[in-house]
Amino acid sequence: MSLFGIGHSDDRYGVIIDVGSGSVLTAIIHSDPQEKQPTIIWAHREQVPLRNINSLEQSAKALVAALIDASMLLDSEGRSALRENNPSAKLTRVQCGISAPWSYTITKTINYKQDEVFTISDELIEDLLTTINSKIENDLQNSEPLRGLGLQTITNATVDVRANGYRANNLEGEKVQELSISRVNVVTHGYMVDALDEISDKLFTGSDLHKTSYIFMLNTVANELLQLNNDHCLVDVTYEATEIGVVRDGVLTYCTHTPFGSYSLAREISAAINVPIYEAFGYLHTEKPYNFKLSLSTTQLKEIDEIFEAYTARVTELFHETGDELSIPKHITIHSDLNSETLFTDIIDHAVKRATKAKPFISKISSEIFEKYYRNSEVGPQKPLSTDTAMLVSAQFFHNDWNRPTFKFL
Repeated sequence: MSLFGIGHSDDRYGVIIDVGSGSVLTAIIHSDPQEKQPTIIWAHREQVPLRNINSLEQSAKALVAALIDASMLLDSEGRSALRENNPSAKLTRVQCGISAPWSYTITKTINYKQDEVFTISDELIEDLLTTINSKIENDLQNSEPLRGLGLQTITNATVDVRANGYRANNLEGEKVQELSISRVNVVTHGYMVDALDEISDKLFTGSDLHKTSYIFMLNTVANELLQLNNDHCLVDVTYEATEIGVVRDGVLTYCTHTPFGSYSLAREISAAINVPIYEAFGYLHTEKPYNFKLSLSTTQLKEIDEIFEAYTARVTELFHETGDELSIPKHITIHSDLNSETLFTDIIDHAVKRATKAKPFISKISSEIFEKYYRNSEVGPQKPLSTDTAMLVSAQFFHNDWNRPTFKFL
């Protein structure tokens, strides 16, 4: 039995839907396996005006409404752009990435060891996979925060297999003394599954629907982009949440989040100094994001410093929650809006130092993917170069899926 499969992908067109913590993206892309990156034919990101991110029910209604609106816009404007690009193009796949707090990514590893040499068989592998899935289901049922949320599994992925401590692909018939399998399950809220299924059925009939978590896609693309093989910690800063993913020996082992992100930060700054929220958001997206503090009164400055300190404390607390007894890795891979990397790199640097008492090494995913794949790409006057790196990550995941392990999307 092959746990990992490599397949050939032909030239294809597809739909990308990213459900962020406070926004929804819909896009149409063209993927040519001969090119290093796909072509973005059409894209639209719709921000969701959330009143209270801590209320999942209220926020979910606003998010699903935005998801429907963005999908309808894709069905009209997006399809028109597709026809202009290639009148005979068919949308064959719909890829949906779901960010925290709407998705949860859970990893379990099982180790099977015998004193005597044993032969790996289909039956043994199936038994181990069944055991892992049972452990994940039990964890979900026994988790107080997650119980009762109506979660459904949307992705099963075998992400690591080792025989006698070494990574391996084709294992059937091998004689070993130790076998370990790491499995990722992604779960999301039932209402999110229902909404995505309905959109796919009505608008994209006949297209394959693949749903997974954004942190899972981000980890996969970051590994390919940065050639990461060792321990590191992913940090994904979205509008209304900050999620981390702890990676040990190349495996995404633990994910957690706090419901506070870049737009949350701007909202508090806006209220503190009485400026429009778009202006406060703009402060955070400059090379000198703290410069706005120079014109503040002493009282305002104190309040702004407290806002930044509170967010840093939130992230520091995340770094103490690693899913094991180890500290977070010193190598941090951060993803945020391209123009806010300066700010969040600084905040993450301070948070890591507090959590580990050591200076981190930080890699910036947005800068890397933009420079490597898109800085010199050809764009026309009607297609300005996109700096929406969250979209570019999703597009790259879509583009490269022929050359990586086969995942099971449910």
